[in-house]
Parts: sequence; structure tokens; C-alpha cells
Amino acid sequence: MKNSLCFILFCYLILTSGSAYCKSLKIGVVEYPPHLIFQNNHVSGKLFDYINNVLSPLNYDIEIIRLPNGRGVLELKKGNIDILLPYDDFTKGIDTLTSPLFYSMPGLCFKKENFIPILSATHRFKELTVGVPLGAPIVPALKNSQATLLEIKGDDAISRGIALTQIGRIDAFYHPSPAKVYHQENKAFKEIACSYFHGYSNGVFIAVSPFMKQEDIQVVDARLKEVMAVMTYSYYFTK
Repeated sequence: MKNSLCFILFCYLILTSGSAYCKSLKIGVVEYPPHLIFQNNHVSGKLFDYINNVLSPLNYDIEIIRLPNGRGVLELKKGNIDILLPYDDFTKGIDTLTSPLFYSMPGLCFKKENFIPILSATHRFKELTVGVPLGAPIVPALKNSQATLLEIKGDDAISRGIALTQIGRIDAFYHPSPAKVYHQENKAFKEIACSYFHGYSNGVFIAVSPFMKQEDIQVVDARLKEVMAVMTYSYYFTK
């Protein structure tokens, strides 16, 4: 009953939070499965739905711009987009909204016969070729290992990385959030196995452009806090 009331209140907040704003807002999105997925020129995923729910009552004229992982920050710095999501690379000096959307734990996915269950045993990475999405922040345990890192470029990099692992073109694939790859509903579930880099959980944020007006940043930040106080994204994702 408590969970149902929480969800009803969340929906009510979305429908009743009007605003006088009617400005344009360019949102850059990068693929971040299972939260944001690019497929057939379409953006989907629970994070996409959640952000739409957050922003729709503000009456912005919203433009969604799909970007490869490596270009998102560049477009943000140039002011070609106002906000970028999701964002978890704090080596690039980008400002973000106050609250993280969620926390992610990266890992490696293998063909089952090549599975390494404990990723702290980095000596086992020697001579492995590991696919990584272009621009993805790599945990030090992998970056400093003797594995060969192969960047996978373009849209659907995650899907292609998993496919390359399945056919043996690479030994493993670095996944920013393997939770929904390694599950029984996935058709490849019986062919792959994933391990996590425990201790490397990172906050995932909404990044803002240095050219975005402070007034607009404050409006979006306040709205996100308002919605998250009723229902966090992590809870919404599990529903």
C-alpha cells in the first residue's frame, strides 16, 4: 500500500506541477543501457521516461539530440546542447545538477566458458582483449591492467560489444551497468556471464553547459529534487 501511494503521488506531482516557462532546452543523450538505449534511431529506457516526467511540466520546448559517447561532453562545452545525460566522468571538469540520478557499478561480460568471477584478480586480464564503448570512463583496475582495450565506436556500441563477445571476436566487454544484460529474460543469458568491479560504484548525474543560464539551471535542479523527493529514479527503475 505504501509503495502504491508513493507512485500515485509521483504521478500527481508530474501532472500538477505547472510552470510559466516556455523556452527551448536542448538535451544531449548518450547510450547508457539499460537506462538509456539507442535502437533504430529511437531513444528509449526508464531513464528517458523519468526525465520526460521531470521536465514536461516546466513547459520547455525540448529537443532530444542523440550523441555518441565521445561527443557528448564536447557538444556540451561548445554550448550546442544545454544538458547532457547521463554523465559520470568527473575528469573533464563539467558542472552537474546537485543530486545524482543513480549509482552504477561497472563490470565485464564474458562468454561463459571464459568467465572470470572475481575482477580484483587483475593478473587474469593479461592477454585479454576487452571491448569498451568509446568515451566510457574505465575503472583503474582495468585501465592499469595488462588487458588490451579495444574502443567500440558509434551507436549501439553496447549491443555490438556483447555480440562481439558472443562470437569470440573479443574476450570480454566492459559494461557500465551489466545488471540488465545478465538476466534470464535476455536471449543471450545462457551464453554470457558478467562480473562486477566492486568498490567502483559511481554517481550518475545530469551535466549542464557553461552557457546555460543560471536561472534555468536552478529551475531544472529544483524540479528534479522535487520529483526525487517523492520517488527516486532508482525506485522508478525497479517498478
